[in-house]
Amino acid sequence: MRALSRLIQGRILLLTICAAGIGGTFQFGYNLSIINAPTSHIQEFTNETWQARTGEPLSDHLVLLVWSIIVSLYPLGGLFGALLAGPLAIMLGRSTSKYCCIGN
Repeated sequence: MRALSRLIQGRILLLTICAAGIGGTFQFGYNLSIINAPTSHIQEFTNETWQARTGEPLSDHLVLLVWSIIVSLYPLGGLFGALLAGPLAIMLGRSTSKYCCIGN
């Protein structure tokens, strides 16, 4: 009986690990495709904004550096958004917190 219980627990653990691995990689790949699709547009926007503010464009390696910083901060924005969504929904209610965050 004890061996059967361990066997079942082992199979459940294996299935859980497989589900987490597949689910996690899918979400990671989806997020990468979302942020990488508009790469050229965001880099152009960054360079145009810098040029409008300072009068001279950024060099290519600085545009790439700014883009790298944006991409690396993208998951942190998701983390803080996820951490703040629950308390805002509890304090303000779902509808009010939704409009509060999008500036409506």
